[in-house]
Amino acid sequence: MKNKILIAGIITLITVIFLVSGVSADNNTDDKTTIQTLSKGGLVIHYPSDWGVSQAKSNYSIMSISKLNSIDGAGVGQVNINVEKKPIEGDFYSFVNSTYMSMPYDSSFNLVSSGESIIGDRQALEYIYTSNNNGMEREHKAVWFEKGGQAYVLLYSAPIDQFEQNLYVFDYILSDIQIR
Repeated sequence: MKNKILIAGIITLITVIFLVSGVSADNNTDDKTTIQTLSKGGLVIHYPSDWGVSQAKSNYSIMSISKLNSIDGAGVGQVNINVEKKPIEGDFYSFVNSTYMSMPYDSSFNLVSSGESIIGDRQALEYIYTSNNNGMEREHKAVWFEKGGQAYVLLYSAPIDQFEQNLYVFDYILSDIQIR
């Protein structure tokens, strides 16, 4: 657990150095990246200016951001971070774990890893999985935590070939999130 926290701290430090120094994820622009703020549903997140507010497909979504160059005509980003809030039915851990119980029986999903994590000062659960929807393969990282009888999930999704190169934004948001 201490190693996981140390590694997360190192990743966070590197991410902050890149964001503060104005280095863009694409390195194809001379523009400086600035940090934007979004506050909703008791959460405050900060994200780089090459990302923006977008539409979400989930009815539980309280905020959604996407890489600006990935947003389609309907306003939905192909590289996105969605924050959802759901009422908990029963125990938090059982509620979250039940979300992923059917994955082994659905060939369009593949659970890569799951385990405990920390977000802010709260215990959290983390799931990484892939999906295939009509030939579009995507990778997802979901981090769940409980607040006031509600389950919150921050879900990062991207096409598999873009997942790793944009993961730093999700990791930065997780390291900097304010939960009120």
